[in-house]
Amino acid sequence: MQGEYKYNEEGRCRFRWIRIPNGNENNLWANEPIRVLFLTKDQNTGGEDPAWDVRSESFRQISEEIAPEKMQLDTKNRFFTNIVYSLYGILNTNTDIYCMDFQDDEALAFVDQKIFARINCKKEVGGSICPDDVFKEAIDKDECFLKRQIMNLDADVFVCCGYSESIELTGSHYINFLNKIGYDFKQVKGERIDEWVFYDEKNNKVAINSWHPSDIRRFDFSGMIYAYHDFLKQYPSFIESHRK
Repeated sequence: MQGEYKYNEEGRCRFRWIRIPNGNENNLWANEPIRVLFLTKDQNTGGEDPAWDVRSESFRQISEEIAPEKMQLDTKNRFFTNIVYSLYGILNTNTDIYCMDFQDDEALAFVDQKIFARINCKKEVGGSICPDDVFKEAIDKDECFLKRQIMNLDADVFVCCGYSESIELTGSHYINFLNKIGYDFKQVKGERIDEWVFYDEKNNKVAINSWHPSDIRRFDFSGMIYAYHDFLKQYPSFIESHRK
């Protein structure tokens, strides 16, 4: 559950209208049946502006004339649009259905009511591109802090936003890092799973090896959801075995 809207006088956060955290996030997170954590690279401020609080992101169009509750999803911003689509798709997919057919306003309303988390793993702001070697150096440098941040959240589904076939072991610096700090993610095999899904069976955690949400040439929502659906058919107890 996100807080009230507020007009963003500074015009930061890529939005004019932002959401104010309501103070109940810890309780909501503690009781969320399946906790979803998006792991992203860094915050694209153009390399100049200061960072913003990711909890304030509203995913809505920039407008001073439309009431915030009537503003639509900002589909021109593919990063935030694909975050919304991914969360909606994952949490509405089960062993019987894969969630592919929905309207933007339906997905946005759903995300407004859900608690989820996102961590920018590289702690310095950046621009539109963060090379893999720069990202790897950054997360290694901040390993202790990043480990505490991730472990404290204790997510169930990690959406790892930055697949690259050139990265050794898993194709993901995120999943390699998760395995380094104590998880044991192994690739799940399946006809439509490919390199998408990794499962830590002991800890009952899933890592989804996704392209970066702003990569409009490669980001594949349908591929992600097909793979997650096939994983659930292999491990149907996953979505039934977390917090009730």
